[in-house]
Amino acid sequence: MLDRFNALAALTLLALPQAYAIDYHEARRADGTMIHYTLDAPAGEASGLLVISQGSGCARAALSPNLATVRAAFPDFAALIVEKVGVTPDVEISDPFTDCPTQFLDNYTISQRIADYRIVLDALAADPNIDTANTILFGGSEGGLAMAMLAEHVPVTATILLSTATGETFGDMVLSTVPPEAQEQVRSGFQMARQNPQSSEPLGGSTYRFWADGLDLRPLDHMQKATAPFLLIQGGLDRSAPVAASRTTLSTFAEKGLCHLTYWEFPGLDHGLADPAGTSHLPAIARMAAAWAQNPVPAC
Repeated sequence: MLDRFNALAALTLLALPQAYAIDYHEARRADGTMIHYTLDAPAGEASGLLVISQGSGCARAALSPNLATVRAAFPDFAALIVEKVGVTPDVEISDPFTDCPTQFLDNYTISQRIADYRIVLDALAADPNIDTANTILFGGSEGGLAMAMLAEHVPVTATILLSTATGETFGDMVLSTVPPEAQEQVRSGFQMARQNPQSSEPLGGSTYRFWADGLDLRPLDHMQKATAPFLLIQGGLDRSAPVAASRTTLSTFAEKGLCHLTYWEFPGLDHGLADPAGTSHLPAIARMAAAWAQNPVPAC
């Protein structure tokens, strides 16, 4: 297992341009437990801080090839990746949905995740060696929900959300991807989670605690309260975060005369921005997003 871990780490580091110096850091929560995060910077002066947020599961974000792809699209930025609670640099995880650390299962929720980001960003803002004046948030799927919520609470230049069902609650989004014959069972599970909000009982790869916290969260509610520009990127073939939820967000912004949303829809791409032949278009779209972030023109 350790050999596999080292191989994955090596592949991820190779995916990053060699000019980046990656540092591993810790920050302390109020209860004394540690938040683990990585911060890397370009060889020269950084143009800003890129906060990259992973999707669901407990895999080490620092080893994610998709996050490495996004990071490479912002070569002049320092990049921050915050690991989820219980995910340490030496943790061994064979499956990110069935083999998660006990600390993760007993503590992880979206709200707790946002609290961790705020602790880390506060620490970086207090560091005279790090410039957080130009901060870009970038999150996909569940990570997009986290970044939409975080954008309401911290000063950012822009937020980029990828494959995120922004116009529906998290619970409704999940239900929309479940076959009709299984929806009643899922609703029953959600109700059990609401009745047992501190339980680590598993449900659909997460815990009752996670579902009770996240079921009613809707990115759109937080996006409307934020003032910095948003870029919402959606694949038309996305079956995990349905395109209709993104279009609802677009309609709401238009109806309310809100001008801080830019919307890109790619009809032939799926949740991971791959086409039907399996070719990923994430590298090109991430570069386009980075160019947008340099000058996020108001939508109206």
